[in-house]
Amino acid sequence: MEQRQSSGKVGRSISLIDLVFSWSLRDALDANLYKAQMKKIPLKFNSAADYLNAFVAPLIEETHAELLSGMTTLSRAHSPSRQLYSVEEDKNYKPPRDLLYQIVLRNEDSNKSHDLETYEPQAGDVVALTDVRPRRIDDLKSFKMSYLLAYVQSVDCDDAAQLSILSSKPIMVEQEMQRRKKHTLFLVYLMNMTTNIRIWNALHPNPKGGNLKMINKIVQMNGADEKEDCAMCLSEKNSGTNINLSFKSYGSNDSQEAAIISCINTWRCRHQNTVKLVWGPPGTGKTKTVSLLLCTLLRMKCRTITCAPTNTAVVEVASRLFKLVTDMTLGYDTYGLGDIVLFGHRERMKIDDHDDLLNVFLDHRVEMLCQCLSPISGWKTSLASMIDFLEDFEVQYSDVGSTNLKMVGENLDEKLKDKKSKSAWKKVRKESKKKLGEFVKKRFSLLNERLKFCAVNLYTHLPTHVISLELVKNMTLSLQLLTSLETLLKKGALDDDTVKISEVGVVEKFSLTRKICLRTLKSLPRSFPVPDFQRKFLIKKFCLDNACLLFCTVSSSSKLNTGRTQPLDLLVIDEAAQLKESESTIPFQLRGLRHAVLIGDECQLPAMIHSKVSGEAEFGRSLFERLVLLGHKKQLLNVQYRMHPAISSFPNKEFYDGKILDAPGVKTKSHGRRYLQGNMYGAYSFINVSRAKEQLDHRHSWKNMVEVAVVCKIVDSLFEEFSRRKQRISIGIISPYKAQVHEIQDKLEKKYIGSAESGFAVSIRSVDGFQGGEEDVIIISTVRCNIKGLVGFLSNRQRANVALTRARHCLWILGNEATFVKTKSDSIWKKLVADAKKRGCFFNAEEDKNLAEAVVTALIDLKQFDTLLCMYSLQFKETRWRVCYSNDLWKSMARIKKTESHKQLTNLLEKLSSGWRQTAKQNNSIAAYGSLGLLEVYPVDGFLNLLWSIDIIKEKSNFIQVLKVWDILPLMDIPKVTKKIKTLFGGYTVDKLSRCKSRSLQGNLVVPMRWSVDRGRIGSDGHEDETLQRLSTPFSSLSLVDD
Repeated sequence: MEQRQSSGKVGRSISLIDLVFSWSLRDALDANLYKAQMKKIPLKFNSAADYLNAFVAPLIEETHAELLSGMTTLSRAHSPSRQLYSVEEDKNYKPPRDLLYQIVLRNEDSNKSHDLETYEPQAGDVVALTDVRPRRIDDLKSFKMSYLLAYVQSVDCDDAAQLSILSSKPIMVEQEMQRRKKHTLFLVYLMNMTTNIRIWNALHPNPKGGNLKMINKIVQMNGADEKEDCAMCLSEKNSGTNINLSFKSYGSNDSQEAAIISCINTWRCRHQNTVKLVWGPPGTGKTKTVSLLLCTLLRMKCRTITCAPTNTAVVEVASRLFKLVTDMTLGYDTYGLGDIVLFGHRERMKIDDHDDLLNVFLDHRVEMLCQCLSPISGWKTSLASMIDFLEDFEVQYSDVGSTNLKMVGENLDEKLKDKKSKSAWKKVRKESKKKLGEFVKKRFSLLNERLKFCAVNLYTHLPTHVISLELVKNMTLSLQLLTSLETLLKKGALDDDTVKISEVGVVEKFSLTRKICLRTLKSLPRSFPVPDFQRKFLIKKFCLDNACLLFCTVSSSSKLNTGRTQPLDLLVIDEAAQLKESESTIPFQLRGLRHAVLIGDECQLPAMIHSKVSGEAEFGRSLFERLVLLGHKKQLLNVQYRMHPAISSFPNKEFYDGKILDAPGVKTKSHGRRYLQGNMYGAYSFINVSRAKEQLDHRHSWKNMVEVAVVCKIVDSLFEEFSRRKQRISIGIISPYKAQVHEIQDKLEKKYIGSAESGFAVSIRSVDGFQGGEEDVIIISTVRCNIKGLVGFLSNRQRANVALTRARHCLWILGNEATFVKTKSDSIWKKLVADAKKRGCFFNAEEDKNLAEAVVTALIDLKQFDTLLCMYSLQFKETRWRVCYSNDLWKSMARIKKTESHKQLTNLLEKLSSGWRQTAKQNNSIAAYGSLGLLEVYPVDGFLNLLWSIDIIKEKSNFIQVLKVWDILPLMDIPKVTKKIKTLFGGYTVDKLSRCKSRSLQGNLVVPMRWSVDRGRIGSDGHEDETLQRLSTPFSSLSLVDD
């Protein structure tokens, strides 16, 4: 269990768990409970006490916000829950404070209802105990039970359904459940407090112990005038003069090498404590630099702990280090890995998906050493057994049955004197020889396998100061000799009669190899200078104490306070800008720590904060960012190796003042790949989705189904090209909103779920989920589309930076230009649109026929017919004929349910606007209805028909022909409409009717005619024809039917 009591000043002795338990349900649901107590965390501090205390109130507020968030999810029926099977008081149960219980949860199969997620308990969980399966906040307090919380102290390793909890109040139904009365009780997950408790304990250090040297150093770092380099080291000419290191052979650049050497110089200083910043913008090889640094520190035996905010980040840096170490330093198989330890939660780290990391993962190491050091089947026993066996395996064979065979043979020899009997006995002796050979093979194979297992795991998992390289060489030689013996046995070394002529020397080779092997095995130690381990936790402590490089999350580093007694020299925090400063206080207090290296980029995403109040108090700010704001020097990695220059151009200029250089590799022609045809799909483009619609989902997250349709169409096109060209491609789709991510996943993941193995990989995540990732092609769906220019947290510069820097070869940004240009003048998205236009990288989605069709289909599905009207206007803007629509058309379209009918209508309008007309045989004139031969009826889908005509409008100094679309109707409804149309047509002059019917052909296509206003007919009063005036009114305002 995490430390519950924290000593310190009066008022601090209460633990964070006690504080949470003290909140009533009303307190827990009060979003403003701590708002009045919140103060902004300052940039500078007067003392270590002031520094640590500054984070306490925001931490409480953040914990409260997380609990409130967990309770809010109850109303959405998404909270994991589980029914209890039994509840019993723990042996340490001591009211009124230590209300400890042992509980057993029912198996999943016994849960009749599966509409709620099944709860899988973890240590550190805060859960609610209820007597109903909760679906709303009120269920936390029923008439039978008061509001009750519990903290999960531990979960049984062998049975996750058994756990120990600390309850906020006595569980009154316990006795009834013991008597098997029908009383149900549920555990409902609300939040996990592990990290917050560790932060709380770090903020309340034990005054009698602990290491506050680094905390004091942080407090002293109050400005840019502070001298980073140690004056004493400089005077001793120690700063780099005796470090002969070069990393050019590993492809490092000058800035990476300078950063590594600077960090090593920092570690070598024994005169002062130091915090060094390494600034790693996107694609600049930050992880590679960290790996080279750690590999060098490993060779120099620097006791280093490397942390990161998340399990994913820790595993990534550990994997890179592991690969580097195995490539450059391990001379004998896996020897040397015992100096490296990765520890943490196996499932969250997904260790089983990283086979290479098993050899440095602590839990696996403990299991292996437990087996190898076992007195029954470990190294000592295995080595002795192999030596005994090789010295006289015939004796061991006789012990398991050959004696009986000898006795049978002697009896036969006495009784059977004839030739036939003697021949039979010869056969028996031969069979005996064969059985001996089989026995030796099987027995040897078993012993060899066990001895090899122990040898390999011992030199893999024991630290190098315990097992020398010379010893490993002898162990390796022994294994090679044993392998040779096994090969000779398979060739029949113990069966002379079956040895072939070409293998006459097998028996002699076996005998000689056997002698050498025995001599080598006897030279090996029966034991190693390690404690006599009786329990696994002692092996774990030994591994942690003797490791040179340690890897874990920042939060998990707290385990070293009790798990390691040996001091550490250096702390390295990767992705330091993503870490709350309060959380960094955990590793900064580790025993013996003298220096720290923070590697990150404050221009990318910070830590996630649940509370807006604590966020405004700068609780999410990192130590890295605060030191940068104070002007502290940071070592810049200034060459990016990821992005095509067209992609890196804008973020480099906007976020890094143009300080980042493009590596030669990204400027080559081969890096500029084209996956789709057309300028829109070059290395960089902003694709304006002008006719979109944003909407909130049931979780109050924004989505934009038109952009979803465009994304899906682009991915479909990429897959078609991939299927044709077989060019491997990885695609990342990023959106800042969970609802949009979910919609795109719903459309694409199942469709392309099996394509990754063939070379077509699609990854769909939020911006936060993509930090640190990269893909060949990135498509960003920005979602927001409104007339006010509201973009929400999309305006966050750090979030924008992450999204814009994930692509290697192509970056295509989908967004609504009209929304972005209305944002503030310094808005990142406003600048991005202007930059794209300036560089000729701005495109409208409607310019691509496939995207235009996708937009139309999406608008039809959304029944956005007014938007569709504008879409049609744009779609037919460049066509021969201008198209005008009536309100009646949109009313009719709203009643059409079939998407296919809408598509067919769109295709028909496209053809008409291009000048296509039906042939005389196909034409269905409505002259019979009295429409003066003007109204045309074209079938749409076999049931619906499009009513249209040619009309005249005035534009500047000309009259021009236009297409007027009246309605889309079943044939039976057309006569009713013609009555209205007849009235309108009846007001036309003969001249106008003539011009409406006039036709001009270009090949087989009809083109609109144009007349000068000067040639227009003038009324008797000297004014322009009234009918022609009337044509200038918006056609969409005309209605053909009565309301």
